[in-house]
Amino acid sequence: MSLLHVSGLTKEFGDLVAVDDVDFDVEDGEFVSILGPSGSGKSTVLRMVAGFEEPTAGTIALEGEEIVGKPPFERDVNMVFQDLALFPHLTVAENIGYGLKQQGVPKAERRERSERMLEMVRLEGYGDRTPAELSGGEQQRVALARALVNEPALVLFDEPLSSLDRKLRQHMQTELQRIQTETDTTFLYVTHDQEVALAVSDRLIVLNDGGTQQIGTVEDLYEDPASRFVADFIGDVNTVTGRVTDLDDDRALIDAGTGEIPVPRTAIAADVAAGDDVDVCVRPYQVSLRDAATTETDATDAFASTGTVLSRSYQGSDSLYDVDTDAWGTVSAEVREDAFRNGEDVTVTWAPEHVHVYRRDDEDRPDGGETEDRPDGGETEDE
Repeated sequence: MSLLHVSGLTKEFGDLVAVDDVDFDVEDGEFVSILGPSGSGKSTVLRMVAGFEEPTAGTIALEGEEIVGKPPFERDVNMVFQDLALFPHLTVAENIGYGLKQQGVPKAERRERSERMLEMVRLEGYGDRTPAELSGGEQQRVALARALVNEPALVLFDEPLSSLDRKLRQHMQTELQRIQTETDTTFLYVTHDQEVALAVSDRLIVLNDGGTQQIGTVEDLYEDPASRFVADFIGDVNTVTGRVTDLDDDRALIDAGTGEIPVPRTAIAADVAAGDDVDVCVRPYQVSLRDAATTETDATDAFASTGTVLSRSYQGSDSLYDVDTDAWGTVSAEVREDAFRNGEDVTVTWAPEHVHVYRRDDEDRPDGGETEDRPDGGETEDE
């Protein structure tokens, strides 16, 4: 039995459907992130689990018990808010022990448990300080300690790292993982930041426009996105337009402006049919660059186009190139070789087995770009 079971969860605010029939489970000891753009419904889901919003429809069960209708203080959950909500007039130790005091836990036990939590978050000796004397990262740790001290079944996070700079945010990601592992507590974490979600999560729940787009491990969502939206939202992706000229159980023939390319059926979304206009998506790290003068490419075996290097960004172990291709407009390639310079002619290629192909549907695309009538080698939509 799952620790948290959410079924048919819906929330309406007048005519606005903020959350639309969402289902998911969280297992005991998991670190699960709900990821989506602003307005996707992710924070509303979290607030319904916490008890700060009542669902219009659906059920929420914690440890097998229905909790819809119960006030927040009767749910075995704690929440770490975006603004942390530390009491400025209380010491660090008093902030951590506040919930225990409300439960009637004796003072000596409160002090002992607060000190244990300070050790857990590596703030030993900070108990007598006030929140104003702490850095942003230290305040984050105090808020986490306060949420963990009464050993809840589930801890909820509403974008608590969004106010931190990138270096501190990366440090806190590591700390969250360490603390979650050491305490064996279940975390449900809401964020719009894909970098955070990819770094800390066992599984991801991707929402858009109130509905579930995909649920799975980080690897599943990155390597096998279920939709054009997920492919674009989880990591970087190149998208070129094409048309399916033939389709059977084993493969599809796709014309993306450079001739028909056979693509494995496993790379094609289930709703794609022969004759459909499609988006052909490929990750930058799957794109290869070669010197245009020396490259021998069989256009029937790979997606390929000549082009000119627009820019190069050194990434440490890799270099990220933007190439103005003759067939598709700008394509990004993340490669180990640092062999090309701006203005140089190159050939861009990628293998058919590395693509994901989705039926073109403007309503599902984050940029709302125009659908082209045919794959004539024109520009890709804006990224």
